[in-house]
Amino acid sequence: METPSDRRRAVGVSPPRDQGIPQQRVFFALWPRAETQVALHECAVGLHAQCGGRLLRRETLHVTLAFLGEQAPDRVELLRRIAAGQVGKASDLVLDHCGSWHEHRIVWTGPQRTPEQLVDLAQALNAALRADGFAIDRRPFSAHVTLLRNARRAPPPVSTKPVFWRVDSFVLVASELGREGARYRIIDRWPLADA
Repeated sequence: METPSDRRRAVGVSPPRDQGIPQQRVFFALWPRAETQVALHECAVGLHAQCGGRLLRRETLHVTLAFLGEQAPDRVELLRRIAAGQVGKASDLVLDHCGSWHEHRIVWTGPQRTPEQLVDLAQALNAALRADGFAIDRRPFSAHVTLLRNARRAPPPVSTKPVFWRVDSFVLVASELGREGARYRIIDRWPLADA
C-alpha cells in the first residue's frame, strides 16, 4: 500500500533555495465574492474610524484555511491534487462580531459560531496536508477576516452589522510581495457541494 512518504518521494521534496528554483508563498483560503468584499470593507472602514491603524485593501480580505509558506512548483502541484480530493459542503457564514489580537494591533471580524461544514473542511484539508508532509499549524480552525493592522485601540464591545457570506468554494492563493505590500493571486478554485 502506498504511504504518504512514498507519494512524497514520487513527487519530490522541496529543493533547497540555493538551487535557484522559484518558490511561491501560498495558502488555502475562503475567498469572498465581490459583494461580500464590499460589505467586509464597509465594516472595516467603520472599525478604522474607531480603532485607527492600517485598513486592509478590499480585494485582499479572506478567511485562511491553511498557510503553507514558501513552496516549490512541484509541491504547489501536489497541493492542487490534495485540494481536488477534498469533499466539502457549502454553507452560510455570518460575520457578526469583532475582536482584536496582539495587544489590539490586529482587528478582525468573525462568526459567533463557525458553521460545522467549514470546520469539517478545514480539519479534513489540514489532515490531508499533514499526511503529505506539510507543516501545518495545529491550532483549532478559527474563521475570521483580518480587517485592520497596527490598530491603536481595541474595537468597541458592541457587535458589528452582520456580513452574510455564502461560502461555496475554497481557493489556493499565491502571496506576491511588492512595494505596496502583499498582492494575492488565486492559483485555483474548488467548488463546495450544496448541502
